[in-house]
Amino acid sequence: MAETRQGPPGGKKQRPKNLPRWASWLLAVGVLFGAAGLIWQSLPGGGFSTDLSRIGQGEPVGVLTHETANPTSMGIMDQLDGLGEVERAGVSFIVADLGTPEGQAFADQYGVSTAGVLMFFDAQGEFQDALAPPRDAAEIRDMAAEVGGG
Repeated sequence: MAETRQGPPGGKKQRPKNLPRWASWLLAVGVLFGAAGLIWQSLPGGGFSTDLSRIGQGEPVGVLTHETANPTSMGIMDQLDGLGEVERAGVSFIVADLGTPEGQAFADQYGVSTAGVLMFFDAQGEFQDALAPPRDAAEIRDMAAEVGGG
């Protein structure tokens, strides 16, 4: 008859060899910071307002349709961040976040179905033109000068 082994002598189960406790904590903290960094990076840059009620309040406005994980709209935000006050020609830039009911309703109102469309409105809130998507910062600057009167 074959002998059946039920565990190590003394009846104690041996744990598999794990990382030391300090290494496990260090790894967990690293994973948490990495995840937080990815989340932070995916947030809209530049502190752009999402207050769509600013349209028609006496200043020209450029509205970017935006989705958090969309590389096109993130790239346009970087271009907008790079524009100086003179290049903005008095145009304020805001974001219509397609991930919110307000942003989606705004996009639906103007027949926009994708992120990365930059729409321009005059000081009275009348739609002027759109860049879908803008080719570069120079194109944004030229449209802002046209709408802003600069």
